Amino acid sequence: MKKNLPLFSFAFATIILSSSCAHKNYTTSYFDQQTAHHKLIAVLPAEMIFTGVQPKNINPEDIVKIEETESRMFQNYLFNAVLRYANTNKYYTAVGFQDISTTQKLLEENNISIRDSWKQDDKKLAQILGVDAVVRMRIQKKRYMSDLASFGVNYGQQVLNQIGNVGKYVPYVPNKTNDIYASCNVISSNQTLWNDDYRGASNYNLSSEKVIDDITDNFGRHFPYRKRR
Repeated sequence: MKKNLPLFSFAFATIILSSSCAHKNYTTSYFDQQTAHHKLIAVLPAEMIFTGVQPKNINPEDIVKIEETESRMFQNYLFNAVLRYANTNKYYTAVGFQDISTTQKLLEENNISIRDSWKQDDKKLAQILGVDAVVRMRIQKKRYMSDLASFGVNYGQQVLNQIGNVGKYVPYVPNKTNDIYASCNVISSNQTLWNDDYRGASNYNLSSEKVIDDITDNFGRHFPYRKRR
């Protein structure tokens, strides 16, 4: 009998957007004064934090690859979400955004890996990137799943192929959920100027891309630096 290996469908394969999810938004009292001379900001790779029971059949190296892939996906989705809401009929955004590829190139040139960037001093990173502020996102997920369901993004299918699973079997795992906590911060000179967060739960009805888009779209809609026309 063929053994079904874990499904990498992203730890919170879908997010439930509902009124039961707590939402907070913080902006420093002197945001306009403190950002008056800001011209350029950069979105950093998102920090990924996993807690709870982990799948048995996946080694630590695979988990690291999945975490870093998710980190870049969140970085790209947040960048696009911020730009999507940057300019409307009522508002315009008063700063520019460093291209993601430029941010990644500068980090690599300074020997700063994705994981290193999660812990680097914010002021130092801003100087390396040549920006006035950095945008940090942290995603924490608690897993309550059996071996038939795991975390990851579409990249996970590549991992499965590498360890011998060439099929496309997707097990149905009902009533398996995760707690999710996501936060987004704008930081300048090691001071948090703006913060938004999201708390919720997840199940397995939507794609990982949809989940990431829902979270980052929430942050993009509330992102600061916008002024009335």
